[in-house]
Amino acid sequence: YQLALLLVLISINFPKKYRDSKKLSTEKMWTPPPIESLRDAIESPSNPIGMRMRAAYFLRQAYENTGNMDNEAKESENSPTKSDIIKILGDGLSDKNHGSLMRHEFAYVMGQLRDVNCAPVLEQILCDSSDCVMVRHECAEALGAIGSISSIPTLKNVMEDSKEQNYEEIYQTCKIALDFLSWKNKGGYNSDKKQNTLECNDEKKNEEDNPPMMVCACMLNPYSSTDPAPPHPKHANLSTGEIGKILKDESEDLFERYRAMFSLRNRGGEEAAKELSEALVTDKSSALFRHEVAYVLGQMQQPISVEYLGICLRKGMRRNDGSGEHEMVRHEAAEALGSLMEYRWEESESILKEFLEDEDIVVKESCMVALDAADYWNVINTDTSDAKDDHSIDCHDGIDEHENEIISFGKQKAASDGMRKSVLNNHF
Repeated sequence: YQLALLLVLISINFPKKYRDSKKLSTEKMWTPPPIESLRDAIESPSNPIGMRMRAAYFLRQAYENTGNMDNEAKESENSPTKSDIIKILGDGLSDKNHGSLMRHEFAYVMGQLRDVNCAPVLEQILCDSSDCVMVRHECAEALGAIGSISSIPTLKNVMEDSKEQNYEEIYQTCKIALDFLSWKNKGGYNSDKKQNTLECNDEKKNEEDNPPMMVCACMLNPYSSTDPAPPHPKHANLSTGEIGKILKDESEDLFERYRAMFSLRNRGGEEAAKELSEALVTDKSSALFRHEVAYVLGQMQQPISVEYLGICLRKGMRRNDGSGEHEMVRHEAAEALGSLMEYRWEESESILKEFLEDEDIVVKESCMVALDAADYWNVINTDTSDAKDDHSIDCHDGIDEHENEIISFGKQKAASDGMRKSVLNNHF
């Protein structure tokens, strides 16, 4: 029974033609389980991690649904409020018995809600220097995603304290969040355009005379996730290799390297994935940077990255002498490999099986759940009928009747707030 529940972590069924589209109709919402069931799943840390993980993402959808309900539905006693959902997630985040992997997912989901009411509990966990680095990092990143100026003092204080205490991952996360907030407050892409104008020595032309900068693939986010840094408009005029040089330049400001990272992700394709994959295994400057690269590779699902993700996992647990790799990097690499199993099944499965008994519990759990879910879909996808050209998304025991393709856990994390997914029915 527990094994069956673990399978649901990445077993989302969502047709590729929908997950790849830039726009998707929001008329049809899928309905999460009752709020009581989701609360029960998260209240007990002894529940299987797959069950708790699925509950967290069901809560994210329930939050989105509250903004799309008609007045009659909102008045229903059984309809959860946004405050109810935030409290459940916040309580889960605060309970250390859930473990680092689960708690950092709670923080991630709260950041993707982009609700300032999530900030107090995120700030509380971030400020606790005795708490897990991976969890605190995710709280800081979530505060950046929410984007409230009220969190700036907390981020600044923690950044300064972390620098003194040598918590590099926390320091860098807070700095990137602050850089992102500063970028937004200066005007975001409008500020980028003005800077580009100055760099081109075109000061004689005013803003009205300057046409908008060219929009290319690197400026459009096909995943619609709330990312820690935006792509840069000037990357539109650079080759993939030139953006890759910015990405790999360890002397460059980390925020600018992040911008290059997301420009490459949005541009997509094998060449972009290769630049990112090389950065994952060659970078020596930042575990935070490498963990974000691994996450992005999971979103892109380019088969070329399998070998590089394997190299990352095989570096082993980080030791006091500096050898090995940080758990949050290896954890993201494992999740990314899980998302690639539908493209290179044998290689990905073989690598993940190597680490089913890894001494790092976060890595072990990530590999176990990815393999269990993939094995389940390997069976359930057998003997399915050919896809039909239909634009509806229906759910029947987690199988789309018209087209059957898997969306990985990494893709699920990246799904936009407006995307609607048919899902595997869970047993809470």
